[in-house]
Amino acid sequence: MTAVQIYNYLQRQTENSQEPVQQVLTTWRDYLSMAERLGLDTNDEIVYRVKLLRQRHDELVLRCKQMDRKKQATEVLKDFPKVDRICQSIKAKYEYANDEYAVVAPNGVLDIIVEGDMLCHCLRGSDRYWDRIQTHESYILFLRRVSAPDTPYYTLEVEPDGTVRQKRTKFDRQEDDIEDAKKFLAEWQQVVAKRLTRGDRKKAEVSRVLREQEFDQMRRDNVIIYTGSLAGRRLVDVLTADLMENAA
Repeated sequence: MTAVQIYNYLQRQTENSQEPVQQVLTTWRDYLSMAERLGLDTNDEIVYRVKLLRQRHDELVLRCKQMDRKKQATEVLKDFPKVDRICQSIKAKYEYANDEYAVVAPNGVLDIIVEGDMLCHCLRGSDRYWDRIQTHESYILFLRRVSAPDTPYYTLEVEPDGTVRQKRTKFDRQEDDIEDAKKFLAEWQQVVAKRLTRGDRKKAEVSRVLREQEFDQMRRDNVIIYTGSLAGRRLVDVLTADLMENAA
């Protein structure tokens, strides 16, 4: 596609979906990423220039969920070969439990895919989180209840210093019980702070800059959430409210 064709395509999709162009661009990027992962020919115009972008995007989300988990994990590791090793290497530093809650590090890609399926959120459908793990921008951890250690509860995205970027349960939501869990997360952050090395803190500085740049771009683009319980709110406001910086 030429630059003019891309512009016209985005404009049409914006008009059809009533979403801002930045959201349409994100949807298109995620759609193409999933299409490639599912083996579709993304050089074929019928694929890359799909008419009903949002509908096809949602259909591919369902297909990704139905795709064999082990096969997808193998495919992810071809593009992001360090993720399993990184997940295993951070266990001693970030795992912690008290009598009620526990933070657990996944063993690798497969555990994260299963978590995304069980909680029905977008964790497994896009490459952005794999890339962030591989570059040490952020890690995926699991918040569990000690009484049900194998049951997905909340998924966490954390920066190398223990700053919590996101904490989401089923369908990317937060329930009222997160307020109690946040007390544990603050306790967990204090524990993690004592385990950090100089290298961890340097990685955290880079991560903070990248996060702030991303937030600034969202503000400029005025990205609005159009679905779910947060519909109508600016994405950057939701992410900022979710942020728990580690001040320890």
